[in-house]
Amino acid sequence: MHIGYEYLIDLYDLRVTGVLRPCRVDRRVNASVQDNAQLRIPLSMAVRTNNPVDHLEFALKHQGIQLEIIQAACKQIGPELIQAALGARPNGKYLRQIGFLYEYFSGHEIQIPAISARYVKLFDDNAYVTGPSRLNGKYRIDQNGLGDLSFCPVVRRTAALESLLKRDLFADLQAFIEKVGGTQNLDRALGWAYLSETRSSFDIEGEAPSEDKAQRFVQLLHQAHNAQDLTEDYLAGIQSALVNNPYAQEQSYRRNQNWLQRGSRQLRATDVTYLPPAPAMLGTLMADLLQFANAPYPENSRESLLKSLLVSFQFVFNHPFNDGNGRISRFLIHHGLCRAHLLEQGMILPISVAFHRHEADYLTALESVSKPIRKLWHIHNLSVDTIDAHMIASGDPYRYWDGTLIAEFGLRMAHYALDHTLIDEFNFLEKFDQAYKIINNEFDVPGKDLNNLIRMAISENGTLSKRRRKQYALVVDTAVMDAIEDVVRDIFFSETR
Repeated sequence: MHIGYEYLIDLYDLRVTGVLRPCRVDRRVNASVQDNAQLRIPLSMAVRTNNPVDHLEFALKHQGIQLEIIQAACKQIGPELIQAALGARPNGKYLRQIGFLYEYFSGHEIQIPAISARYVKLFDDNAYVTGPSRLNGKYRIDQNGLGDLSFCPVVRRTAALESLLKRDLFADLQAFIEKVGGTQNLDRALGWAYLSETRSSFDIEGEAPSEDKAQRFVQLLHQAHNAQDLTEDYLAGIQSALVNNPYAQEQSYRRNQNWLQRGSRQLRATDVTYLPPAPAMLGTLMADLLQFANAPYPENSRESLLKSLLVSFQFVFNHPFNDGNGRISRFLIHHGLCRAHLLEQGMILPISVAFHRHEADYLTALESVSKPIRKLWHIHNLSVDTIDAHMIASGDPYRYWDGTLIAEFGLRMAHYALDHTLIDEFNFLEKFDQAYKIINNEFDVPGKDLNNLIRMAISENGTLSKRRRKQYALVVDTAVMDAIEDVVRDIFFSETR
């Protein structure tokens, strides 16, 4: 017995990415039970009518807000049904939400009596991460989504997300800066962070950047602090700066259908893993994304970080260029954090390093949105290198997707970037300098050789292999090598001994 969203999907044969909180009637329960991502309800709670408005009201009340399904259903439900429901209960909380969303998604205006009830929020603050207040006087609805209805991903407040949100990451970053500020090693750590961020962002794409290309990306990361508005020209300029091949450099968004695929002898439908929006859709999708990105960032640093992540991932889902999208998307995280005034001039949070070290989780986060969208495309007439594809979606999954896994992943990576890249690198440099100073004060060793030997001993867990000792036997005394091992073990590995 299908009810709620599932009923609407069956009734109108809606082609959507899926129901996040599927519901079924279970005669063994006396109250609603949520388990294994499924809502089980007693027969007494089930909708007993065939009226789609009743099922939509049930869905909003018990299954949460899925704008993609609501949009698709609103295009099918006749305005007279909405009119009748609101006429009977104009002050109903969920009916007012339905009326508000119906007018936006269907384009039909509903005539209703004046509403006297207080304003209600579209998104429950206890269940969702919400955005700025946008009041609709007719229905007395506060549309407090992360974005307006032109682009509104949803982030649910799971236990994992709530735990991550407890930490004020940027307060910790500021405390770290104040603790070590003015030291040479902070500058060295930041220099490493910029270069590592660059290399990691290219490595994720399976590309080793030339020195010139790496320096251009480093310069681009520094320019993020200008925090200028995002425009098509600005993004195209970034794309051209990151792509060496002049034939792949673009002056505007793509005008062709591109796709992602696995390698194979011959292109097959099963090899296509993702299709971004068609060129006809891309312009408005990018305009709505830029409107979202350029709007003021929240004062709350955690919410600003989440917004930066959503901008980044939406950019890569839109895939507006034929090359360079991944690198630009990760640059946009830095750009957003700078617009939110969370990174001082010259400061960086090397999040691509974290992404690269957790590539499987990065792919899982991306696929939480991309895989369901891929199922809404039909592909046929394949040749060696060409596909003919058309989208069959009833709603707009590129505008309305669940970003909960993305938010959880992004927050974990931001924490990792601070704790295990930037701070760890600073601590490493402090220990390295300490080891260098001890050896240099006792022995006369060329600086280059001493640097190399200390690094080698660290990489080999406090020992210098026979091969390394033989390599340096003619320029460094055995006693010096023994001392290097002892010092490196004491400073770097004392806790493991």
